[in-house]
Amino acid sequence: MALCDGQQITMPRSAAHPAGSRGGDAHDRGGNGKWPLQEYLDRVEKEAILEALEKTRYNRTAAAKLLGITFRAMRYRMERLGIN
Repeated sequence: MALCDGQQITMPRSAAHPAGSRGGDAHDRGGNGKWPLQEYLDRVEKEAILEALEKTRYNRTAAAKLLGITFRAMRYRMERLGIN
């Protein structure tokens, strides 16, 4: 506001869509792999669990500890995400 030289404050075009942003709503962003949010979060969570399981030679208790969750939470998440 201090640098505004008129009666109306407007946002520069460069600020409307920061670098790396495409603008638009969630439907316009289907190609970046992050929408819809729940599917993206499930995929990230599944990858983290599988990586932890691989690092612990499929020891679920150790993998849960590595991820900072309880064994019970690990079992629930594995079941929800379809990990055997």
